[in-house]
Amino acid sequence: MKKLAIFVEGPTEAEFITRLLRELVVAKKLSITTTKMRGGRDAAHPRIQTIVAKDSLLPTTEYLVNIYISCTDNRVNSDVKDNINNLKVLGFDLVIALKDLRGEDSCGTPRTLADLPNVDMAERYVFSKMPIPVVSVIAVMEIETWFIGETNHYSIISSSLTQPLIQSHAAIIGVDPYVDMLEDIVQPAETLNEIYNLVGLEYTKEAGNRQRTINALDMTNLYVSLPNRIVRLQQLVSTLDNFFV
Repeated sequence: MKKLAIFVEGPTEAEFITRLLRELVVAKKLSITTTKMRGGRDAAHPRIQTIVAKDSLLPTTEYLVNIYISCTDNRVNSDVKDNINNLKVLGFDLVIALKDLRGEDSCGTPRTLADLPNVDMAERYVFSKMPIPVVSVIAVMEIETWFIGETNHYSIISSSLTQPLIQSHAAIIGVDPYVDMLEDIVQPAETLNEIYNLVGLEYTKEAGNRQRTINALDMTNLYVSLPNRIVRLQQLVSTLDNFFV
């Protein structure tokens, strides 16, 4: 059995990854366990891990995937470091650390796209010293960048949310999701909300709202076509392709 651990910042990423894997891998071959991690502000208050969803292991299971939700920005790397030795003992083959650039650095300064090269370099250095392979995937400013680019989902959200409508308002929205370089979007969640606002709807990170979007995504388009336009999504897709063989 091959084993993969995926560390993410929050529930949006966890729900997206879960749906992506469900469509990528035959159900009988896949078992997913999702764990939330909280606390850990000091040695006297260690991180608490709570399993929130768990598939049964079947005789047909070929791939075990553990998804860990850090529930805090900038905590993914620390959680990988704290759990990597135990994952090695448990026989895990690979770790993916999925996060975004949005937030503050260690000095409290908001990060921008200009920080990406330095963050990439630091990630490679930190993870090169781990006892099992770790792949860092930075969804640039936010994972909502990928949602914006998956243009097939707009008509599922609303039949009125058409390509002509969106493109005619591209100057106001600040991006044409059909042709522009999406990884340059500075505030993806807000941009997605502006697109939905064209038909009187909204996008937020609240559970029901974000799940509506994730459930509407055309995962085949996102997995097969969209990586040609989004470098970081291509990195994730390639990593998953190499694992699920």
